[in-house]
Amino acid sequence: MKKRYLIFTLICCMLAQSCENEFLDKAPGVDLTEDNAFLDKASLEIFMATIYKYGLHSNFRYRLQGETVNTTQANAYTPFSQVNATDVIHPSSSISDEGDASEAAFVHSNRWNEGVVLPATIVNLEDYRYFIRWIALRQINLVLKRIDEVPDADEAYKKQIRAEVKFIRALNYMEMIKRYGGVPIVDQVFEAEVKIEVPRSSFEECVNFILKDLEEAYTDLPAVYSASQTGRATSVAALALKSEVLLYAASPQFNTATPVLNMGNASDNKLICYGNYDANRWKLAADAAKQAINLALANGYGLIDEAANRNPKDLDNGTSGPLGNYRASWETTNNKELILMYQGGAAAAGGITNIGNAPLTFWNPACYGSFWSGISVPLNFIKKYEKMDGTPQTWDATGGSDLIAKYAELDPRFKQTMSYTNSYYTARDPIAQIYNGGKDYVNCKGGVWLRKYIPRNATNANFVMNDVLFRVNELYLNYAEALNEASGPVAEAYTAVNAIRNRSGMPNLPAGLTKDQFRERVRNEIAIELVNDDHRFWDIKRWLIAEQEGVMTGAFQGLEINRSGSTGNYKYSWKPYVFETRTFNKNMYLHPFPQNEVMKGNLTQNPGW
Repeated sequence: MKKRYLIFTLICCMLAQSCENEFLDKAPGVDLTEDNAFLDKASLEIFMATIYKYGLHSNFRYRLQGETVNTTQANAYTPFSQVNATDVIHPSSSISDEGDASEAAFVHSNRWNEGVVLPATIVNLEDYRYFIRWIALRQINLVLKRIDEVPDADEAYKKQIRAEVKFIRALNYMEMIKRYGGVPIVDQVFEAEVKIEVPRSSFEECVNFILKDLEEAYTDLPAVYSASQTGRATSVAALALKSEVLLYAASPQFNTATPVLNMGNASDNKLICYGNYDANRWKLAADAAKQAINLALANGYGLIDEAANRNPKDLDNGTSGPLGNYRASWETTNNKELILMYQGGAAAAGGITNIGNAPLTFWNPACYGSFWSGISVPLNFIKKYEKMDGTPQTWDATGGSDLIAKYAELDPRFKQTMSYTNSYYTARDPIAQIYNGGKDYVNCKGGVWLRKYIPRNATNANFVMNDVLFRVNELYLNYAEALNEASGPVAEAYTAVNAIRNRSGMPNLPAGLTKDQFRERVRNEIAIELVNDDHRFWDIKRWLIAEQEGVMTGAFQGLEINRSGSTGNYKYSWKPYVFETRTFNKNMYLHPFPQNEVMKGNLTQNPGW
């Protein structure tokens, strides 16, 4: 029965009701064919809805809500995939040290923790959109080929449409190269019934292809839209994506002469890395992040940083507490920190991108926590939260007698990110009963529940969550990381990371850090700030740290929590314990291509698969 539901993140998703939409609604009776998509601007706008729907992904592994897809038919309007609409979908938080899904047999992505990913099952285990992505690319290439046929489209409009689809094409190629390395570059529309054999391009060729699209796109995109157009690609989003692409290109996984595993033929190593190390790639990444920050700030984007909200004081008594800067940054819809969000529509809304409205990622609190498959957070990750004075927190192997006091010492982002013992839980169940015998402790192997993106005002009804693809805070962290690698811990790198820390009440990083020390502090900051943003799984791989104990392999610890005392005077003791031993194999640094795709003969499989 459980597999009839989609799992988005901590909880299962309930399909959403229809929302009114000024942009990209399908007109009644319109038959979408390739020819009538270019009859006029109105028809093209409808086609653009399809492109946004298939071309923008969800960080919560939301495939295409409410649609049944298959492998037997495919055209510009019909997606095909090996993932059915009823298959389980789960965020990447449960396949790194960020989290643990409470029902391992139920959640397909947990196969990563067991080291049993296979080419035959990869589209069910992480890359749910592999086939859908190629449909989006065909749609994009069709627009670039035929947009001049639209009779009532002026040149300014055509420039913007070309820029939008080039951005979406770049986004899809970025999603592929971080999984597979070099992939086939397809920039044309192939005729039906004609056999297509496009080999993989090198990693470097793919990066250059993406950058070319972004350079051509961002100058013709607006930095902001009117409210009714929110969700369309912007120039700021284009530069944010450029920053991400260059950051990955500069990282150890790809910026190297020798890959983690060699391809069968050494000459094919160019498919999965540059084939040389170039320190200048870090400078290019730093420059791109700075360019994106400058454009964002010049157009009204920025960090949410109200001095009074840097360290909100949660009372841990079942009340929701004040709204801190960090929680506001991910909970408030369309706030100034959010550059681009996935806004996929529900089936009842025609299954189209919900431009102009709140993002349609709906969750139901009945599925939050121990019911169905919430995500608990291992102690491995909780240890990354510093004390408020910036020093490490201690978690003795023998445990302790006052867990509430321990939590009170932590970085304020901890309480804004987690549901923990005695914290506010939901409107229907105010106090989190996370202790032996408490109802919220069931399946909570880590000892806390990951609640980021679940708003404090959640009720028993479905509620809307942000599903963020790019945001300002990650640009600051991209800049700090890349600048340190290019030039060492210079003042500008400190300033960038301290801006992130200060807005959450944390002190500046200590002066005088070495390059290596600064690297470790920034990586820790990235983990804390971007938790559950679909970054950690990929950061671990691009940094090549998955094999470190407790990251994606080895012992994973949780907290055994016991309550003692009487009402009004309870104490909560804690003790670490190992709840799971995970496996990571070197071949898992890259995804395998789906086996049936490799069998067609034009794809060289990644090493170790």
